[in-house]
Amino acid sequence: MKRMNRFLYLLMIALCVVALFNTTASASTLLYPSPADAGFFGGDNDYSFDPPSWNDSSSGDYSYSGGGSSGGGIPIPFPVVIIVIILFFVLSRKKKGSSSAPTSVAAIPPAQSAAVADQIRQIDPFFTEAEMREKVSNLYSEMQRAWETQDWEPMRARLTDDLYNQMWRQMQELVTRGQINRIERIAIMSVALKQFYQDEQNDNLLIRLTTRITDYTIDRNTGNVVSGDPKREKFMTYEWTMIRSVGVKTPAPGVEGKQEVSRNCPHCGAPIDLTQSARCSYCHSIVTAPEFDWVLSNIKGIAQQTI
Repeated sequence: MKRMNRFLYLLMIALCVVALFNTTASASTLLYPSPADAGFFGGDNDYSFDPPSWNDSSSGDYSYSGGGSSGGGIPIPFPVVIIVIILFFVLSRKKKGSSSAPTSVAAIPPAQSAAVADQIRQIDPFFTEAEMREKVSNLYSEMQRAWETQDWEPMRARLTDDLYNQMWRQMQELVTRGQINRIERIAIMSVALKQFYQDEQNDNLLIRLTTRITDYTIDRNTGNVVSGDPKREKFMTYEWTMIRSVGVKTPAPGVEGKQEVSRNCPHCGAPIDLTQSARCSYCHSIVTAPEFDWVLSNIKGIAQQTI
């Protein structure tokens, strides 16, 4: 054990020296997590905690679990601090004898999810738990596909403006590096309503989402895998916050029993289907706001387990 601790200590010193050399050579060097599902919540290491989350209340810079970035770049000492923290974390885990697998995240009881839906129906009679589950499941799959194809435009109508812009900038990091994040074999394991509350402007609905994905990154030119493993699956648990403006109601079911989702463009009054496009086909204005429907405003990574 003493020999192992001495080795890790020497490794920590060596990594600090390398980090100082690299940051001196290029002050604009950034730390990137890998691999990277939409939002950089996937990673090489399993976890079970509440890491930094996307959220639309930020000043425009974005953060993500496993790393950080801001408009001003990362100060030179930052990588050294991160390396030291990670190594001390590893050493402390070894001393405690803890396993590398994360602690299981408690599931939302069905009764709690149903009670949240009942709470919403007090102000929105046509709201259904099943429809929200379907909406979230579809959004997750569409978001991963848009991230993989690096075509983020279809997400305009599904996300708040700030969240859309933050994740678009993050995706550009992959484009700049000439990499493509592959997210395959997507399966939605569960969607549960956790909490509903209102503030002065919005209805806020917290949702627990558990999925299974294969997550790895390839070089755009060669197709070689640069991070992740296409043969290993990850079980991901997220907490999403969906919002809409206070007073917005779920439309009554149509003739065929389906919810009517079409709205009128606030700029020209023409009909627009927010499930298909965020751009009005008549006046070409971007229509993206929670006053029409539930949109995603916040994503928090809760846990990851790789098998």
